[in-house]
Amino acid sequence: MAPTIWSRENKPRVVFDRPWKWLLLPGVVIQWTLYTFPSGNFAKVVTDTRVARSLLMTYVISGVFYAFAIPVLAVSLFVVFVGR
Repeated sequence: MAPTIWSRENKPRVVFDRPWKWLLLPGVVIQWTLYTFPSGNFAKVVTDTRVARSLLMTYVISGVFYAFAIPVLAVSLFVVFVGR
C-alpha cells in the first residue's frame, strides 16, 4: 500500500481505530502545526519536533484542550440560555 498524506503527516502515529481515539484529534492537529511551522532558534526547533513526535504529548495536549474547551462551551451555553 502506498503511503498516504495522512500517514506521512501523522507524526505521533495515532491510529483512529477506535471511536474514543477521535478525541485525540485536537492534539494531533496542534502537534502537526508545531512540526510544520517551527519558530525560534535551533534548540526551540528541536524541542518542537520532539513534542510533535510524542504520543504522550498527544494525550496531554488533547486533555488541556478539553480542559479549556468544555468550560468555555458550558459558560457560553449558560449565557445564551439563562442570560436572556
